[in-house]
Amino acid sequence: MILFINTSQTDLIQLKLIKNDEVVGQLESREEYKQSELLLGMIDKIIKNQRLKIKDLKLVAIVSGPGAFSALRLGVATANALAWSLKIPIIEVKTSEAEDDETLLKALKEKVFNHQSSSNNHQSSVIIPKYGKEPNITESKK
Repeated sequence: MILFINTSQTDLIQLKLIKNDEVVGQLESREEYKQSELLLGMIDKIIKNQRLKIKDLKLVAIVSGPGAFSALRLGVATANALAWSLKIPIIEVKTSEAEDDETLLKALKEKVFNHQSSSNNHQSSVIIPKYGKEPNITESKK
């Protein structure tokens, strides 16, 4: 079972469970700036909705960018932590590869195959977010 996570926009949390090249469950939230409050609860909910346990996940797929700085960072950090703690592989997907289910499934099929053929161990390296531009850091008011 693959858990797909997309937090590339400030108003988006998109989760999908994928089995045998088919989306078998999905949840989406379109609340502005709510990723930190909602993401872990939504992951728990999508897994429970399918009557699964977290240990049933075999791979995590995360949209690594480009995207909104804080939203993307939260999703990537969560995906990295899940993959590390479960000792499962993690793969990255570009924002353009997650536009619809057909494009996503095609990209995942290729990336999972490439990962399996090039990896000797079950765990991948850490995914680094690709923001698309430098963060806009403002100076504090004095």
